[in-house]
Amino acid sequence: MNRHRPLRSLAILALLPLFGMVFWLTAAVASSIPGLLVVGVNVHGLTLSTYAGDSDQRLAPLSLRVLDDANQDAAKPALPTPTPSRGSATPKPQASASPTPTPRPVPLPLPSPSSPLPGPTPTATPGSATIAGQVTDSQTRLPIIAATVSVSPGGQSVLTDTNGNFSLSVSPGTYTVMAKANGYSSASQAVTVNGGQKTNVVFRLVSVTVFGSLNGAVIDSLSKAPIAAATVTLSDGMVRVSDLNGNFSYAIVLSGSYTLTVSAIGFVTQSQVVTVKTGHTTNVQISLSRS
Repeated sequence: MNRHRPLRSLAILALLPLFGMVFWLTAAVASSIPGLLVVGVNVHGLTLSTYAGDSDQRLAPLSLRVLDDANQDAAKPALPTPTPSRGSATPKPQASASPTPTPRPVPLPLPSPSSPLPGPTPTATPGSATIAGQVTDSQTRLPIIAATVSVSPGGQSVLTDTNGNFSLSVSPGTYTVMAKANGYSSASQAVTVNGGQKTNVVFRLVSVTVFGSLNGAVIDSLSKAPIAAATVTLSDGMVRVSDLNGNFSYAIVLSGSYTLTVSAIGFVTQSQVVTVKTGHTTNVQISLSRS
């Protein structure tokens, strides 16, 4: 068996040039077919070579079509990097080797003295109030001139005018209003007023003098109808004339007893004694008979 081993080795060495020729022919045929993968074949050996340029082995010749395609690819300009459109997805950036530190929040600056903080809105002060009214005689209902009207607290005071009217401007609150006049007893009332409000007060003072008043009516004794234009004479000399309703009035009369005489056209004159009391009003009715 050992005798046949040297013969087998010599046979293999003799076939090596034949194998090299077969591989060279195969490479030549493959280079003429387009689109085929070119494999470098070293005719001096059975190992594959590379086109990277760092191999010492000789490469098989390439076809002309492959060389033209390579030259055209090299001559083409490089395509520009596409810019992502508004609707397209933005490419994700590659992760950095070192993590980016998270920025710390920056504190906001405090307001400067030139821009002070807003303060509370002041509450509006309510407006002033008014207390007004009139002072009259309790019997005659006539206005009392120069009567003094005062408010407490505050101590404000004012005199009534020729119509007995007065008006006081005060702050909102509760007050005691007092009215007094010579020959009359004083009177007071409690009044509460709000801001911008006007409150009316009427005082009827009672006379403390020796005066009173006298009111009356003149009628027909039969029909009881009022007698207009009748003359009414008081014994002190004061004279009045009855109105359409037969009424007459003496606003101020000294206290005492008087004789009241009434006369009218077509009627019999009639006299009557009347008494006037201090601070009171005396009412009388006179009946006349036709003449």
